[in-house]
Amino acid sequence: MIVTENPPIVWLQSQDAYFPSDIGAQLSHTKPEINFAVVNGAPSPLTLDNLASLNNLGGSKIFLTSVDDITKNPAWLKGVKPDANGKTNGATSSTVVVNDHGAGNVDAFYFYFYAYNQGNTVFGQELGDHVGDWEHNMVRFKNGVPQSGAIYDPISSANFFRYDAASGAFTPYDGNSPTNWLQFVGQWGDEQYPKSDPRQKVILGISAASKFVSGPTGPRDKALNRTEVCPPKDKTQCFVSPILRP
Repeated sequence: MIVTENPPIVWLQSQDAYFPSDIGAQLSHTKPEINFAVVNGAPSPLTLDNLASLNNLGGSKIFLTSVDDITKNPAWLKGVKPDANGKTNGATSSTVVVNDHGAGNVDAFYFYFYAYNQGNTVFGQELGDHVGDWEHNMVRFKNGVPQSGAIYDPISSANFFRYDAASGAFTPYDGNSPTNWLQFVGQWGDEQYPKSDPRQKVILGISAASKFVSGPTGPRDKALNRTEVCPPKDKTQCFVSPILRP
């Protein structure tokens, strides 16, 4: 399969304290909340097979909120360091979604999941931290030839899905991997803590300059049916490499 023959290889920064994490394990460390209150009627336990049922209980308003105080840096936030071959042993930390447009045009989305994102430091204050983080590269293939790429080996710890743009359905290539979770429309992390929360730090009272921000949405919200390589909302932050390079 062309998407396994030409995957991006991600070089992690040498000082990174947080590594790719198991997608399903995240659910055992979080609880669904809206406005910092637990959602009534949510399935227990939450699994990759029932996560999308939350769409009927608040959907995009729901945040998968840590059951632990993240300022205590619980071990699960750190993820799994890849071995010498780039594999996150015991953790399915990547998801590959393939959209075949026909006529030889195939888009492969390589998603990488982190239990925690550590933000940047500005004026001595760390900003933009959040629980849950989805990163991705998209490689466009034309008649089997990759059109763009990037420099962790995602496919060694991944599940693979075919995406049908017309129905929005995901089909696992192995016939067994759960797909329900891919339809979840809420956020994979805590809601941004208010200024009144003692864990929160805000520069000059500006909400956008907060240490802790809200967690992200998942793969289904990443423009899986694109005309151009870059997603429509993020063209100014998207770099397209026309060649493969180390």
